[in-house]
Amino acid sequence: MDQSAPIWIVQGRFGRATVNLIDRALVEHMHREFNILFKLGGADATFRSNDVTLSLDDRSVLLFNPGVPHAKLANPDGPTMILSLIIEPSWLVRVLSARIPRLDRLFPTSRVEISSEVMLHARRLAAVMSTHLTVDASGCEDFVADLADAVTREYADPSVDRDIVATARPIDYRIRKALMYIHEHAMENPKVDDIARRVGLSRSRFFEQFRRCVGTSPQHYLDCSRVAIATRLLSTTNRPLVELADELGYGNHSNFTRFFTQHVGVSPSQFRRQTITTSDHTDERGAA
Repeated sequence: MDQSAPIWIVQGRFGRATVNLIDRALVEHMHREFNILFKLGGADATFRSNDVTLSLDDRSVLLFNPGVPHAKLANPDGPTMILSLIIEPSWLVRVLSARIPRLDRLFPTSRVEISSEVMLHARRLAAVMSTHLTVDASGCEDFVADLADAVTREYADPSVDRDIVATARPIDYRIRKALMYIHEHAMENPKVDDIARRVGLSRSRFFEQFRRCVGTSPQHYLDCSRVAIATRLLSTTNRPLVELADELGYGNHSNFTRFFTQHVGVSPSQFRRQTITTSDHTDERGAA
């Protein structure tokens, strides 16, 4: 991707919003948050999720519930301007001022036809981000909330019990122990086989139980946790990238850059340079 391609990133209590001109492939990954994708211009883009091919074009929006793995394929016809939202579930519940359907199944379909209202809100948010109309980006949260509200009203599953917010996935105490270990040791980049042994499961049984309880693979969950740490450190500290790469357990800076770019779509240096973090979000992190 051209290093001069436009990139705008706003990070806040809602999660993260990115406008990016991208043609590269992104490896299969997942988020613990909702990932909502809009095409703003350029060539159509192609994604894959659970062996299903999904086209992101002028007529569609892609909606990935938390834990759903997906990958972006390389663009053969040129780059796509994409608005990507990473939405915190707890924030979504709070701003909508109502209980919403089960968060793990909020959107029953990953690709839907985009409505004129939803596209209007998406383009308005992108315009605010690209023209820096909000000095510290705090005002962007209102535009994200308007877009999230429109998307939820349009595409959330109305048949699910509205009083259920938490997921109903089964949980194994050994998987709970594994999740705790990942959260505490993600920066050390532990091997999945070692985590399985720590919780007393064979590799195959661990993968089976983890996917059954969490909805994704252990490696995807670990990678997600490491990306979250990296984005936090990049946006809230000025520490050198070489130092961050070492702390995150990468052999060298290039390995860290490759991993981050394959998951986020921009390099760590671009992410740091282009990210605006809302003041309230920075205060919550306790970072300068």
